[in-house]
Amino acid sequence: MRIILRVFAIIGFLSVLLVAGAIALGIHLANRQPKLPDNIVLELDLEEPLAEAPATDPVAGLLGERRTTVEQVVRTLNRASKDSRVKGIIARTGNGVHSFAVTQELRDSIAKLRKEGRFAIIHAESFGEMGNGMQPYYLATAFEQVWMQPMGDLAITGMQAEMMFMRGALDKLMVEPQFRKREEYKSFAEQYTETGPTPANREAIDSLVGDLFNQWVADVAQARGLNDTAVRAAVDKAPLLDKDAVELKLVDKLGYWDEAVDWALEKAGGSTKPELISLQDYNRAPPEGLDLSINEAPLVAMIVGDGAIMRGDNKGDPLSGEESFGAATIAAAFDEAIENDQVKAILFRVNSPGGSAVASEVVRRKVLKAKASGKPVIVSMGAVAASGGYWVSMGADRIVAEPGTITGSIGVIAGKMVVKGLTDWAGVNFEPISRGANAGMWSANTPFTEGQEERLNAFLDSTYAAFTQGVAQGRNLPLDKVKQIAKGRVYTGRQAKELGLVDVLGGYTTALGEVRKSLKLAEDAPLRAVTLPHRRTQFDYLMDLLSGDTSAKVGDAVAGRVAERTLAPFRPMIGTLAPYLRADQDMVAVIPAMVRQGF
Repeated sequence: MRIILRVFAIIGFLSVLLVAGAIALGIHLANRQPKLPDNIVLELDLEEPLAEAPATDPVAGLLGERRTTVEQVVRTLNRASKDSRVKGIIARTGNGVHSFAVTQELRDSIAKLRKEGRFAIIHAESFGEMGNGMQPYYLATAFEQVWMQPMGDLAITGMQAEMMFMRGALDKLMVEPQFRKREEYKSFAEQYTETGPTPANREAIDSLVGDLFNQWVADVAQARGLNDTAVRAAVDKAPLLDKDAVELKLVDKLGYWDEAVDWALEKAGGSTKPELISLQDYNRAPPEGLDLSINEAPLVAMIVGDGAIMRGDNKGDPLSGEESFGAATIAAAFDEAIENDQVKAILFRVNSPGGSAVASEVVRRKVLKAKASGKPVIVSMGAVAASGGYWVSMGADRIVAEPGTITGSIGVIAGKMVVKGLTDWAGVNFEPISRGANAGMWSANTPFTEGQEERLNAFLDSTYAAFTQGVAQGRNLPLDKVKQIAKGRVYTGRQAKELGLVDVLGGYTTALGEVRKSLKLAEDAPLRAVTLPHRRTQFDYLMDLLSGDTSAKVGDAVAGRVAERTLAPFRPMIGTLAPYLRADQDMVAVIPAMVRQGF
């Protein structure tokens, strides 16, 4: 019997070694640095969305799933602009998967590549195809050649924000929304409390859509050598047929992807045959003529806060697939940067619609602590940095945002849904047994009492006062002016700069320029960067799994993946009904979402 047990033990041990060895070999092969040819045409697929940060869930880590990030694309394009082997770039687009601000950041990177003498061609099978093609076409206009497949359409039909209001349905369900806000422009809860937009809400959204549309028109007109009137006329005529798009000088040529590739390879020329290299493979290869002096360059910590701001660590949402902005994770990253003597500055990328005021204050405190330690903090705003996203940013030395970034929303909202009418109708009875006058304050079965209303308003007043005072101190603005421009109103990055809420317009590249200025370096001085928290490798996840450290997390993540696929058809409804807003939740996600619907 012992011999049999030993045989099975040996077989089991060898099986584990075999599996581990196979995974390790796969990791090694996946991470090998490719050898680059001397004549390169970069290939970039812009039909897939770009992430702000790598995925943190263990299943993705074990499987080696790589999410291409905005920073990686921008950095790699900047590197390519200085590489003599790179002759140009060919990209494909067609789907509206990028936010307005990310689109602008990509346009800036392509413009820099062209400025350094590289050609740029983009191809789309269709811009929109029975949908809205404003975003992919906006991105395409950064390229010198815009090609579209025959039979494709140019659906630059304009921008529209559709606001949904559910008060009528809630009344029929006998559900009473009880929300309070500071101030009148803090409009998130209106979808529950109103049957239509308030004048303040309509004014803010109209201003937002109007400014984004004006930016789109001006940028497209400049890129295509047209005047604003011609571009606006084309939008009003859209969707445009393929030949109409060429005739109006919005598309350069009708052709297929393989023809566009042939054009790019011929354009590259050279004594050696040019080769298509994906941007991801190019990024993994060592740079041309690696300058060892870079090791002496100042070290910059790059910290990314992405998603709804919550207390605790970063977490993945199995329903949406999105990551949360965990205050504890980001705070720990700041602590590491502060304690590392080699780190000279911090570039803090913020992409968040808001969340917990308490969690936001945890992060803001770390920003101030970093500044007090003598390390400048430069914020680079992504697609949205509003409400809590602005709270964590307001204390930075400099704030950089794209003209189309959604920001501001300096305000607070709190409340609950009272479902007693619905439960009474359904024959469901809840009997509370409590101690303390306000024990049932957040119960969905009873409305706020007069005393609870007083406590809620006291909380809102205190939070709003702290927010506006923090903006005044961080942005060096008079408090009276801050109170005038706050009120929960959302702005574009361009509007925010005019108001003093943003310092400079741009993306990662501009933010790194601000880092150099803060360190009193030359404009082209080299910088080293370290990403915090450190990105975990596939090997790290494998070792954790073998040691048992992440087995539970992997199980949870797998269950989350199953739930995500199961609930995918219901995601729009879940996203609408999810926020049972507690007092520390301040969400404005609906605003950028509405604007994206028409873009």
